[in-house]
Amino acid sequence: MRATALAIALLATLSIASGSALAATPVSYPELLRQVRSGPVIRAIINYTRGDVEIKFRDLSEWEAFYPRSEQPQLQRLLHARHIRVLFASRPHVPRSRAAAVHHHLRYIAAAVIAAFALSGAGAYLYSRRRRAARAGGGATPGS
Repeated sequence: MRATALAIALLATLSIASGSALAATPVSYPELLRQVRSGPVIRAIINYTRGDVEIKFRDLSEWEAFYPRSEQPQLQRLLHARHIRVLFASRPHVPRSRAAAVHHHLRYIAAAVIAAFALSGAGAYLYSRRRRAARAGGGATPGS
């Protein structure tokens, strides 16, 4: 029983320690640039949407900093000059609903054809009603 409790406690401690090791350390942008210029950086991830860059060192630790948008070209040139692998985070994929995804122009054409038939049917009905009323009333149109 004690061995089981000890094993569970050990696993919980290891999972907490490894979980905190995976998070990137937030630093200032100038400090991050100093490490990119001279440190043992192996990769960088640029997230344009959020405006941040994350670098990974040889010891697998990570730093993260927000950069000014105007500094991105300079940062990319520096990373390229140091032969550091650069990845770009993609924009989050927003799934569209099925109804919004299907958008055919044929719907509008069908609606226009149905409307044209409805208008011509209404016109024919009114015309025939007027003729019937004229025949029944001795030539006078209703409403005059």
